[in-house]
Amino acid sequence: MSKILKLVFFVLILISSLFSNILCRKKINHELIILPNGYPAWVADANHVLTFNPNLIEDLNITKRNPLLGLYLIEVNLTNIKFEPMLFRKIRSPLRFAIDDETYVPGKIKKQQIGLNFAEFSEMIEDNLMIISGCCVTAGLSIGGNKYIEADYLKHFIESDDKYLSDIGARFKEVDGKIIVDEVNPFFTDNPFLEGDEILYFNDEPVSNLADFMKQILFVKKDTQVKIEVLRNNELFEFKIKTAILRGGGFLSDTFLENIGVWFDKNLNVTNVHAGSAFAKKHLKNHYHLISINDQTFKNEKEIRQFLSKIKNHIPDFFTFKFRLQDKELEIKLKSNKKYFKNIEKTDKFAVEGAENNSFNIGSFGNNFGFNTGSFSFSGNWNGETSSYEINNSFYDIYNSIPLAEYLSY
Repeated sequence: MSKILKLVFFVLILISSLFSNILCRKKINHELIILPNGYPAWVADANHVLTFNPNLIEDLNITKRNPLLGLYLIEVNLTNIKFEPMLFRKIRSPLRFAIDDETYVPGKIKKQQIGLNFAEFSEMIEDNLMIISGCCVTAGLSIGGNKYIEADYLKHFIESDDKYLSDIGARFKEVDGKIIVDEVNPFFTDNPFLEGDEILYFNDEPVSNLADFMKQILFVKKDTQVKIEVLRNNELFEFKIKTAILRGGGFLSDTFLENIGVWFDKNLNVTNVHAGSAFAKKHLKNHYHLISINDQTFKNEKEIRQFLSKIKNHIPDFFTFKFRLQDKELEIKLKSNKKYFKNIEKTDKFAVEGAENNSFNIGSFGNNFGFNTGSFSFSGNWNGETSSYEINNSFYDIYNSIPLAEYLSY
């Protein structure tokens, strides 16, 4: 950046800071509510406030929560209180300010949010600060460190009747402006994707960038049929896919095993077992450490996804899972129910000339920013360092109440 551009940017920061400091702080005081537990929250509408907490909140009148995002919508009585709901509208300026009634930190966007890989602010900040533009428009909500949840995700969470985010059975990445299938979830009924597919169209509209594409997927209602057109080995394929509930990513583990009823912390220790899963019926419990799947060992969530993605088209007849808790080992052998693993039939196909090979390097979905899934420890108002041993299944009630497809049985 040239000296002139740097000077212009500095002047813009100074002018916006003065404007925001005077006017926005006055507005913020009417948006901020302190909950009975002392936690800050932000007015969403005449009856609700929004707050972030990666742990389970209890003893409040919770209307809706999403553990993947750590967001809660809480019913409150705002009678006789002068308040202003958060203001959502398109923002063009890269300037941002992290603010509450006591804090004011000027900065800018470092990275935008892509799926459940959260946005980054240029400065380190505590959680539950409102990220605003220079004209007091809500740009996001901080979650500690330098991360924040962008406004589109907050708005969808507040306004949507659906408390879930949606999934189409793959994880994606963007390379040279192309959106590529990175990993494929075998535990997603009739999954049509293959690694390396290039996404061209979503519901007949061309996809322009990964950030917008992820919002299109996540924000569509569950059980909705969507149409995807992909480029595969110089041929076009069109698929119709029924969306499902996204069970992993963000503040929860994202290994694909969530679809069959088991969640982990960052060290691959079990944090939740769905009561209706084959794992529960084989007596798997929280705190067991995953050793291997079919004798393949793993260091992290990414390696598990990669392993499962590779076998998507060659599902074994049996899966053997090995777990350990202190000196006790548990081996669980489960049978594959092959009827769930067939591909969706393609509805159209024709050759395309001039297709290029792609190399991939950018993650898009889930948790690639170093959050400690299941045991949260990045900076914020809460203490962090919550051991996975302290997490109970009630944190996962939103997913434990959903029946599981029997991809695997004992």
